[in-house]
Amino acid sequence: MLSATKLMSVPVTLAVLIAASITALAQGEGASKIKTSQVPMTQTSNQYGYLSSVKVPAASDDEGLHSLTTPLGGIAFEVVGQVTNFPPAGTGQPATSQQYGYLSLINGLTADQIFITANPTLQNETTARFTFFTDAVTERVISNGRLRIVNRIGTTTIYLDETPDGDFSNRDTFRDGTPVVTMAYRQQVIVDTGEGISGVPGSGTFTVMNLLTVTAVQTFEIGGENYRLGKPRDQFRQFYSGAPTPTTPPNGVFAGYAVAIERAEPDKD
Repeated sequence: MLSATKLMSVPVTLAVLIAASITALAQGEGASKIKTSQVPMTQTSNQYGYLSSVKVPAASDDEGLHSLTTPLGGIAFEVVGQVTNFPPAGTGQPATSQQYGYLSLINGLTADQIFITANPTLQNETTARFTFFTDAVTERVISNGRLRIVNRIGTTTIYLDETPDGDFSNRDTFRDGTPVVTMAYRQQVIVDTGEGISGVPGSGTFTVMNLLTVTAVQTFEIGGENYRLGKPRDQFRQFYSGAPTPTTPPNGVFAGYAVAIERAEPDKD
């Protein structure tokens, strides 16, 4: 029979073996390591007087962030811009278009945040903090009497430029800031080829509808506050009214606005 001393030593031995096994597992001996997210911990005393660890939620990256959103049907932003079109670069290549300018209104921001001056008479491309640039490819052109319908696809980017230098004679000045919103872009242009200017064929006005889908956003700072213009999959329907110019470039001038619509469905992989 086992002595009392041996019987008493069994629990102690088991406890030592269990402790050793736990130590080996913690050191990765005999088992694969499992990666877990790191959550800050703090220590408190429980009801028995022993210290215990309590999970403390990490501070959100969005803490203090102003996420600018627009109700469905509301105007999200307004633009003033110009367009320069290019013929195909070679045989079998599509015609292309660049459209560029500045934002004159952004829902959720004041005029003196959108421009570097509070003087309305000086709020123009030279003082606008937010600019845009569109690179587009022409898919097709449809004729319908005196109308020409142009379909394009491409990308529109909104930039933040804290030292505005917009100059319509140099379209690259509208894309030398920091990108804050990138959007996939689909466009329909309806051109009236009649005589908007008497005796000048092809000088009629044009109207535009763009479908914009946000693909990327970047947080930016104005006056010590952090902002973000929407979020991925936000969508806008944008409308322009414009007129051709008597000399080129540019091929036309325009102004318009963007309205918030239903968000895009997530990709189904």
